[in-house]
Amino acid sequence: MNPIIKKYRLRLRKTERDSTTGYVFRIIRIVILLSLWTGSTIILFLHKPEELATSMVTVMPNKTALRNVKMKQDSVEIRLNGAINAYLTNHRVRTSNFSAVAVRLEWRDRGMNRSLWRTGMWMVYMYTDKKKYLQVHRVFQFSISGWQHERSLIQRTLPNDRSLESSVYDWAFAQTVISFESMSKDPVGLLLTVNSTPLKHGLGILYAALLVIGLYAIIIWDFSDRILSTLLITAMSLALLTVLGNRPTVETIVSWVDWESMMILLGNMVITSRMADTGFFDYLAVVAFRISKGHAWLLIGLLGFFVGLTSTFVDNATVVLLFCPPVIRLCEVMDLRTTLVLIIVAIYANIGGSITPVSGPPNTIIATNKMVESAGINFVRFSILMLPTALICLASTFGLIYWTMDKKIYILDEHQLNLAKKRRENIRTSFDIQLRIAELRRQPRSRMIPPAEGYFVTLATLEASNFVRKKVLLVESLLALGFAAFCFILQSVPWAIPGASLGWISILSAFLLLILIDQKDIVKVMASVEWGIMLLLASLYILTMVVDELGLIHWLGSLVLSVILRVDESYQTMVGMLLILWLSALLSAFIHNAAVAPIMVKLCTDMVVYDEGQIRLLPLIWATSMGTSYGANGTLLGSLANEFVAVVGKAHGYKITFRSFFVVGFPIMLFTVVICSIFLIIAHSIFDWH
Repeated sequence: MNPIIKKYRLRLRKTERDSTTGYVFRIIRIVILLSLWTGSTIILFLHKPEELATSMVTVMPNKTALRNVKMKQDSVEIRLNGAINAYLTNHRVRTSNFSAVAVRLEWRDRGMNRSLWRTGMWMVYMYTDKKKYLQVHRVFQFSISGWQHERSLIQRTLPNDRSLESSVYDWAFAQTVISFESMSKDPVGLLLTVNSTPLKHGLGILYAALLVIGLYAIIIWDFSDRILSTLLITAMSLALLTVLGNRPTVETIVSWVDWESMMILLGNMVITSRMADTGFFDYLAVVAFRISKGHAWLLIGLLGFFVGLTSTFVDNATVVLLFCPPVIRLCEVMDLRTTLVLIIVAIYANIGGSITPVSGPPNTIIATNKMVESAGINFVRFSILMLPTALICLASTFGLIYWTMDKKIYILDEHQLNLAKKRRENIRTSFDIQLRIAELRRQPRSRMIPPAEGYFVTLATLEASNFVRKKVLLVESLLALGFAAFCFILQSVPWAIPGASLGWISILSAFLLLILIDQKDIVKVMASVEWGIMLLLASLYILTMVVDELGLIHWLGSLVLSVILRVDESYQTMVGMLLILWLSALLSAFIHNAAVAPIMVKLCTDMVVYDEGQIRLLPLIWATSMGTSYGANGTLLGSLANEFVAVVGKAHGYKITFRSFFVVGFPIMLFTVVICSIFLIIAHSIFDWH
């Protein structure tokens, strides 16, 4: 048989096998996704949200108020709304300086005159300012074994008492009540909500872990679009809550989304999309090439600097999306390994995105948390404490990359070799470009950095197609961005703009830009916003709250806390800080830092609220921010910036696989997290930054 025909037949068979395998995989994918959709749809259609009974409770000074409750299981959740000091209440502080109401669950006799058995006291502290309105909640365990044990004690202590029969009779017909004992000089009003079927966190923890693992598996195996997969898993999580008897209302689900961080991202996207139309980011890439004189590693360092600097005030995922196309063109004309350079760009975007609260979704989620804000976090304080670590990591990461990949940057894959070959065959320089090349050659040359081979031709070619096209629009965009930066700094001064928040500043800056550009069709501007990212983040917020409702976060916090409590009190904060740093970094590497951030913030606040040791919140917050930012460099799934690099690269014919990113990013992640550990130890123990 002719060798050419044989080779053709083998290739045809391989194509048929690949097409068959792809078809089977597509069927399996559709079946799995349809199963998730069908299960969620049936459950959510057939079960309506449970309407919990609410009532007002007024407790007079030094009196006790009682409310009956019907027990459906051995636990009941009590939620109280009012002028409540949530901090003191959740920290279980014992103080006599505040008005309080002692809440218990009791079994009382038929006449409600005598308490037969009761739980421990829950001290709910009150504000004197009645305008405040906060909610606290607690689950009381009230098993039948408690009163059986109590009755056996009565029988042993009063064996010959004739009143024993009536005591046992009282126990048999006892009523369950909630008692509110006033410790206040003024009347106290509370809105009471009773949930007689709270979630049991035994199986809930397992279900929550399966949800997270399922989300990760669907994403890493590329079953479907990442946004669609996340939405389906979120719908499944809500269906799971429904099956367990705790379906949230639509109002509750909407309240789970952190709208402050969503506003920051929306404002950022509007501003950067207009800046992209000016050609500003393409021009920055040309500037980096001009300064580097065509030397590869100097160019990579400058690109990393520009990406990191821009990521400080602009969302790092958006920065990557705008920088990647010119970076790809630079790599193609300089014969550099494009996939490797794109991975380095993503790594620098993640590091630069760690500095400010508006530079990435994780920091936005952390900084806009209400408890974190009340602890004294503002834009300036956050940025000052994150800046030293970022500068150290930016410089040391470049050294590590250069040391480990000096020659690998020039090893091109087959796709890029073919592109380079076609470019050389089709190269046609116009007369204007030839004039520019001659002009560049006549310019005085720097003795410190001599130009690389082919520098003048490449620079002239790049300048011809990469320049600032709309200078007026660029000025308007920079004005809006400058206004945002100024207000971010001013917002850190309590008396300057007390009503401003990071979200409102970002949105109002976007409004300023829209007014300046006088856009006739606002729909075109809004079409440039990455609405898919917004939808992804909203679904991650909801999924996080479901995982919290199922008890996984509290369980993780208990494990971490059990380790912390084994050390001396003077070292508990430091140990907790390091545990949170590494836990958030490893989780961010393999899940997604935008999903890990709300989980870790909730875990930190729970540890501080319910701890029995001396753990402070701010060190845990710094550790969480560093862990989620630098941990994102571990794998391709670590952050939106990583995903955007892969998407843009694929659009230009360059495939960044999970393995190729892991080989480069994971060692850098470990290296930078070690640097963060050392920095946090020094900052906490020597300089007492926290």
